[in-house]
Amino acid sequence: MVVKKIQNNPEVSITIPIYNEEAGIEETVTNLVKVFEKNKVDYELVLINHGSFDNTQKILEKLAKNNKRLNAIYLPKNLGYGGGIMYGFIHSRGNYIGFTCADEEVSAEDVYNIYNTLIKGHYDVSKSRRIDRKDGRFRKLTSFIFNSLISIRFGLGLKDINGYPIFMKKELFPLVKTDEISYLFNLDFLRKMKNARYKIIEVPIIHHERKKGKSFMKPSRIFKMAFGFFKYSLKL
Repeated sequence: MVVKKIQNNPEVSITIPIYNEEAGIEETVTNLVKVFEKNKVDYELVLINHGSFDNTQKILEKLAKNNKRLNAIYLPKNLGYGGGIMYGFIHSRGNYIGFTCADEEVSAEDVYNIYNTLIKGHYDVSKSRRIDRKDGRFRKLTSFIFNSLISIRFGLGLKDINGYPIFMKKELFPLVKTDEISYLFNLDFLRKMKNARYKIIEVPIIHHERKKGKSFMKPSRIFKMAFGFFKYSLKL
């Protein structure tokens, strides 16, 4: 299988924030590698292992040893959802940068399709809109409420703020860099994109059930997120 030789600046860098994903991270990375090599993309995977205390790091080191396109970075402290993505962006060398999840709730094929939509179209940002979600009624309800509140408060014209992956031109990153390192990362980032009049496209994808590992979304976290959203809304 022929793939363009990686240069100082690969075509795309994909950040994956990782926390205690020993059960499934090897399959996630392997599938992404297969799909992007199949499509002859000069890629880089920036694997941000922040704060894991299981065997995640050993797995990443093994994978990176056998593939020079994998950049496995270990951080002893968890930086939060947005913090891990931001750290990956800072250490990305690609002309395009983006991020996806570690648990394969979005397939490798869809990650590629969303990236391909960006480079084939006249857009600045491409992202997913998750449909037929498989993460339970409670989470789907809270997501609906969250997106509805965002639509009312900010009018961004986006249906799934937390839909991932997200890709963009790297040159835009310094212009929309966000200080939000937790669950408001996507909202702040995309709001700044919209305010700067960059073109964003949402691509419908099938959302898959997590195959391995555990989700850390609990009711207490939902209430914390709600409080954070209202606090964020009031300060703007």
